[in-house]
Amino acid sequence: MAYVIDAKGIYYRDLNDKIRSALKEGYKHILLKNVLGQRYIGTGINDPNAIIEIEGIPGEDLGFALEGSKIIVKGHGQNAIGNTMDSGTIVIHGIAGDALAYGMRGGKIFVRDDVGYRVGIHMKSYKEKVPALVIGGTAGDFLGEYMAGGTIIVLNRNNIKDDVVGKAASTLATGIHGGEIFVFESHVEQYQLGIGGAFSEVTNGDMEKITSLVNEFCREFDFDPGSLLERSIVKIVPVGSRPFENFYYPAYPVNTGLKPIHKERKSPCERSCPVGIPTGQFLKHIRQNHINKAIELLDEYTPFRNSCCGHICPHLCMDGCTRGYLDFPINSSELAKMYKTHQVTFPIDNCKGSIGVIGGGPAGLSAAYFLARLGYLVKIYEADQELGGKMFQVISRERLPLEELRHDIKRIMDMGVEVELNSPVDSEKFKELMTIHDSIIIAVGAHKGMMPPVKGIDKAVSGIDFLKDYNKGKVDRLGRKVVFLGAGDAAIDGIEAALKMGVSPENITVLDIKTPSGNKHEINRLKQKGIKFEYPVFIEEITRDGLVVAKSHMGSNLSFQADNILVFTSELPVLNFIPEELTQQKDNRGFLKPLSEKSFRVNNSNVYFVGDVSGLKLVAENIAQAKKCAYEIHADLQGIPNQWSNNMEEEDFILEPYKCSPIENPHYIEPHERCLHCGVCIQCDECVEACPRGALVREGEEFHVNLQMCGGCGTCAAVCKGSVIQMLSRR
Repeated sequence: MAYVIDAKGIYYRDLNDKIRSALKEGYKHILLKNVLGQRYIGTGINDPNAIIEIEGIPGEDLGFALEGSKIIVKGHGQNAIGNTMDSGTIVIHGIAGDALAYGMRGGKIFVRDDVGYRVGIHMKSYKEKVPALVIGGTAGDFLGEYMAGGTIIVLNRNNIKDDVVGKAASTLATGIHGGEIFVFESHVEQYQLGIGGAFSEVTNGDMEKITSLVNEFCREFDFDPGSLLERSIVKIVPVGSRPFENFYYPAYPVNTGLKPIHKERKSPCERSCPVGIPTGQFLKHIRQNHINKAIELLDEYTPFRNSCCGHICPHLCMDGCTRGYLDFPINSSELAKMYKTHQVTFPIDNCKGSIGVIGGGPAGLSAAYFLARLGYLVKIYEADQELGGKMFQVISRERLPLEELRHDIKRIMDMGVEVELNSPVDSEKFKELMTIHDSIIIAVGAHKGMMPPVKGIDKAVSGIDFLKDYNKGKVDRLGRKVVFLGAGDAAIDGIEAALKMGVSPENITVLDIKTPSGNKHEINRLKQKGIKFEYPVFIEEITRDGLVVAKSHMGSNLSFQADNILVFTSELPVLNFIPEELTQQKDNRGFLKPLSEKSFRVNNSNVYFVGDVSGLKLVAENIAQAKKCAYEIHADLQGIPNQWSNNMEEEDFILEPYKCSPIENPHYIEPHERCLHCGVCIQCDECVEACPRGALVREGEEFHVNLQMCGGCGTCAAVCKGSVIQMLSRR
């Protein structure tokens, strides 16, 4: 039994959502009734067992980027069917429009009757995938234009003698440089062939291929293949791999002295990410359907790929995304949530040694995770009742649901990390840990609210203490009017708590001495609710009756009445447990400072520190710092050089988004298809195809340049969308 969806009047996005939902629920045969013009049906569907049957006339781009599924149209089709199709089958019980199989690199399309113009343009083979298009009737002009691979069969079932593959001169197979076209029982004249096309003899191998495809075609439409196959066939093939080489050669008669080099580099998203996650590489693996490899790559950089990347990170990678210049950035937040359940994490080494971690916040947990991956025995000593630090104690449940945090923490614990909860460390406990473990990491964070030196500040409440009490259910009410001092991310969590407790947005005022440092999108959202943000404002006094007296940056007097004043100006670490000799690395505010930019070790000891204990940072920054700290400890214990960063060296390079066009309806295109893969080679072969002298070839993921043929023209570098190719001197 098919799962029936009535498509009448349904917007195409909503219809596609219904199809995806049905597939997720386990339905394999979906029948769409009353379809009329809905576009992108079946886009990116990758279930090889799924069948989508359509009654009516679907809109353009049917089966866009289809992967493995089957689509059957019980009627006519429109334009761009099978656009960039990867695999699967599309069957049209009628005629179809223009630009069928555009960029198709795998799978099969069967059209019972006629098709329109520019069909098979840029068809290409990809590794073992060879696309096939069988047309039961006739085709318009420019059939097989720029064809690079695959097979097109024009069956001409009605045995029409003329105009079976168009009427215009020099259009058939224009620019063809791969694949072949077979036309049945028709006169195809020499003048019809475009540049690059030539007639050829039909071989026994061709007949085996044709017979197999025609038999499959006939099974779909209940035709007799015998009578169709017993007819004459015209075969059209490329003259060579470079149909327009004479257009290029005169421009570069001599060698420029340059050569192309394939070199992957950091993309803007990777450079913007505090953790350094190579999103382009991640999406490359997704594009190639190497899901475990993609998740394993994420696990090299963070244990919090769901709770941080998916929820609380400000997503600086999206700010740097080149795609944003064309339409909108790749949504890394949704991308991170998509692979929550994939459990790829596992130890990558079996090193010996014991490390104690004081503090189970994001920095301590991350350091424990990276050390456990290396095989070390790690134990966390946490003063609170639950792991997570500020992620558990302070960040609002709206921004970070508790189950999401616990999901990631469980993954860390599953690595074999031990933990002692409700275990505060004092000076005696610290001395004991120094004897138990080979190395100690101080990761206690900064949990002491810093109150500004303002008269009457004792009437205010530390914001971090308020949030801890709120998340434990110890705060009943805040009063009618609330004033926040400070507008960082912690203040945003405090505002969310106040709203949850019933404080009206118009009764919340946020004051800061500078431009708010909190997440800009969140602040704009709160402003739209009616919350007032005032800055720069300088607090002078808090009166007995809760009046906040201040001055604006222009010197005018300001006052704000409040029932409660919450201070979110800053926090400091509490380090009263460390011995005197270790306090020498504290700065004048009380933060621990490293001896150099490349070390987290306290001088002349086996003690290291990481996280907010050295200064307030984003959670993502603490994760990155924890990884570096873990690898420093690893280097010290193993007596090997410290590999400060696992990332490739940064190098500025120009990205050219104008090489790509905005995608129509990009919301329905998968992220790995929208990503420009800046600095990452995805083996699209456009450089190989563009080389005017055929000097560039690819074998697997390796590119080879024949320097005797290469003129150093830079065409390959010009067409490379990811700017992976550089032109360097041969000397």
